[in-house]
Amino acid sequence: MNSMLEYKGYHASIEYDAEDNIFVGEVFGIADSLNFHGTSIDELKATFTQCIDNYLELCKKIGKSPDKEFKGSFNVRIPPALHKKAALAAANQKITLNQYVTQAIENSFNKAKNFKETIIYIPYATQHMNWESGIDNRIQTLYNDDSIFTTEEKITYVGN
Repeated sequence: MNSMLEYKGYHASIEYDAEDNIFVGEVFGIADSLNFHGTSIDELKATFTQCIDNYLELCKKIGKSPDKEFKGSFNVRIPPALHKKAALAAANQKITLNQYVTQAIENSFNKAKNFKETIIYIPYATQHMNWESGIDNRIQTLYNDDSIFTTEEKITYVGN
């Protein structure tokens, strides 16, 4: 589910204001404050595009470069010990810390996208009924109770 609006490379998050019975939107990722609202989805979309168009027109009129949502640069605060680990790992790979962090972020998306989990249910025991004698015999099922891991798949055997 995507609850964001997008127009001309700008994105906005939407919330519902129950007190005023309106949708309120805020453009994010830029230093300037751009907000809009509407009582319906269509009105909200229209005021969002109008907000962006007005912003771009005003910037042009006053000779200001409009803020861009993602500049490719951001500050991250991490514990000093983690900073040290990352810097040493980058140095060992003969890459910059920026390259190391970029790879780590890219890998986090790849893992989430490609991860597949398969769960195979095998009961601990199955019941076998001898219909002629009326006797229940328990037959134990043998299986590997260790999980098998690969880079893209985790298989777990589960019993009852």
